[in-house]
Amino acid sequence: MRESGFPWPWSGPQNRKLALLVVAWIAALNLWALFSIQALPLARPSDWDDDVTRRAPLFARYDSGWYSTIAERGYQAPPAPGKQSEHAFFPLYPMTARVLHVATGLDGFRAGLLVSYAALLFAIPLLVEEARERFGEARARAALPFLFVYPVAFFLASVYTESLFLLLALLAFRAVRRGNLPLAIALGLLLGLTRAPAAAVGPALAVSFWLGRREGESRLAGAVLLFFAPLAGVLGWIFGLGYAKGEPGVFFRSMAAWRHAAGDPLAGAAAFWNELTGMLTSGWFLQNPGAIAPYFHFVLYAVLGAALLHSRSFSDAAWIACALALPVLTGTATGTPRYTLTIYPGHFAAAALCEGRPWLKWPWLGASLFGLLAESALFVNWHFIS
Repeated sequence: MRESGFPWPWSGPQNRKLALLVVAWIAALNLWALFSIQALPLARPSDWDDDVTRRAPLFARYDSGWYSTIAERGYQAPPAPGKQSEHAFFPLYPMTARVLHVATGLDGFRAGLLVSYAALLFAIPLLVEEARERFGEARARAALPFLFVYPVAFFLASVYTESLFLLLALLAFRAVRRGNLPLAIALGLLLGLTRAPAAAVGPALAVSFWLGRREGESRLAGAVLLFFAPLAGVLGWIFGLGYAKGEPGVFFRSMAAWRHAAGDPLAGAAAFWNELTGMLTSGWFLQNPGAIAPYFHFVLYAVLGAALLHSRSFSDAAWIACALALPVLTGTATGTPRYTLTIYPGHFAAAALCEGRPWLKWPWLGASLFGLLAESALFVNWHFIS
């Protein structure tokens, strides 16, 4: 039975069940994290000082510290040359958390967690609604297991941008399907204010709008606006931040403190291939098997993108193709697992590939669950997971 109106997580028994599923999944993740910290021999020292480490939630590590800093203090003056800073991080997620911090007194970590949890609660009913519209009621929930046991799905319940990005992407494509161009453009801009890989969503929004409109209905103008909306959000932040701080290139300088290729877009493609070949020839993968994860996710989504293209899901295939182009252009596969997590058509494709193939579905989900347990345990014990 299809529920009418917007799929609020509290509206109708089906959406309430989905909300309870999200709460149960978050609780299970946190119980596993507690067990991993207390019982598994994985602990590494924290990168933060003792006070910050003590108050950090279980799923607040690495970049979470920067988001917490922004939530509590905003964006400060540009850093000294070569020093990492908060200026490399996009504003929508941490500044939303800042509103909660200022309004309630919650620290930056917990304000960020509330944003992540709330975004996920709203996102999952939207995901099921879209699947229902695409595939019918019988397959509306088929992709949920593939999302929830994706090896880095714990980022959806972390002090990271993933849940908010997923929610905005679902809302943007929903607006396109319903012909609400101004809302879709606004959501595209907000995606661009969430993180730089949002630029990959623009072509998919444009293709979706183009294919869903009849001739003579301003298809070209709408598609062009949607194509550039997320990129406009990205560039607006990058250069707006520079203008506000009196240094036009502060974003790129801050990025370069983490990785030179990221601060030099022209060197990106060469750096990507040099990184991969260097790891292969030096035996790095044998010494650090976890380093292969970004490339595994890259190949997995290339396969899923090809499957979507074969099924004539051109908008979905465009999103994946553009998303996979970004690590090549920026010079590193780091972050690929997180960025593919929120490309939800990939989970639709995985469910479709496994439909009627239990010999594929259960090994797939089992291996993915093992990856989720392993990577989340490593993450909460201060192993870097991208």
